[in-house]
Order: sequence, then structure tokens, then C-alpha cells
Amino acid sequence: MTLKINPELDIKHLNQIYGDDATIIHMIFDAFITDSYPRWIALKNVITQNDFKEGGSILHGIKPSFAMAGITWLKPKIEEMELLLKEPAPTEVIMGRYEEINNQLDHLIPLLKSESERLATL
Repeated sequence: MTLKINPELDIKHLNQIYGDDATIIHMIFDAFITDSYPRWIALKNVITQNDFKEGGSILHGIKPSFAMAGITWLKPKIEEMELLLKEPAPTEVIMGRYEEINNQLDHLIPLLKSESERLATL
């Protein structure tokens, strides 16, 4: 059996890691939605408060979950943002990177939710 996953996600990567295990993929998508994404949202507040050390810690903690959820193309942007937080770069630069990534996540979160719900029924 070959799982059909939305092609907006990195299907090749997901297949390499999880194969056709719908249960595991559902759990990974659900964990991204319920854990990593809320932490991502909280990161915005931390950045606006100029707490770049805490921001770097949050981002470092959630960084692997992007690839795990099949959002591999954001990894370089996440890594760049992590470096901007370590330098630290001006708040406007960091916030610009955050907004760029967040705009993509605004589209991807509903997709991950629907895929997670669908996979839960398989």
C-alpha cells in the first residue's frame, strides 16, 4: 500500500522516514500542530520582547519538527533565523524572517490538520 499524502509536503522525505505507516504520520502531524506550532506562535512574542536567547532556544527546540512533518524546504530559513537570533540581528530583520516563515505556515497548518484527520481514519 502506498499512502497518498498531499504533494505540498515533502512526500519523498516522509516516505523515507515513515514508509506507509499512517498512524505514525498522523501522530507526527498532530504533534506539529499541537506542540511545535503553538511554540512557533509564542516565539513572536519573545522576539518582540527582544529576548533573543529565549527565542533561539524555542526555535532550536522546534527546528527538527519541521522536517519531521514534511516541511523540509523551511529548514534553511529556520536555520538562518536561528543564526539571526544568536548574532543577534536587529529585531526588524528577525521579525521579517519570522513573518516570511509564518506566511507559509498559515497555509500549511490547515493542510497538516486535514491530512492528520484523514490519516487517523486509515
